[in-house]
Amino acid sequence: MAVFAFRGGPRLVLMQSLFIGLVSIVLLSCGSFGSQSDGTDLGKQVYKTYCVACHGPDGKLMLNDAPNLSVSKMSMEERVENIRKGGSMMPAFAEVLSEEQIQAVAGYLEQLKEQN
Repeated sequence: MAVFAFRGGPRLVLMQSLFIGLVSIVLLSCGSFGSQSDGTDLGKQVYKTYCVACHGPDGKLMLNDAPNLSVSKMSMEERVENIRKGGSMMPAFAEVLSEEQIQAVAGYLEQLKEQN
């Protein structure tokens, strides 16, 4: 069994441990708040994971008869329904993605239109 020797006694060790703990909490909190601020990051992550292979990074790839998302006229509700149920060659994602993920990626598709 290893015994560690710390300078400054138990009081200094306690203060160092508290400081390290507080810094860890602050760093972890910053990361989680930033990613939950608006669903943009989540939507982009879901898109990159499940959609980019057929639709491309800018929504214009149109592989396997996938529509050009940069000129889509679908409403938010239509996009959400299409993601849930799928269409033509696109699989349904209702059993794969959470409702939060579906809403986030549908919102991200609007951003793709605005970027193009």
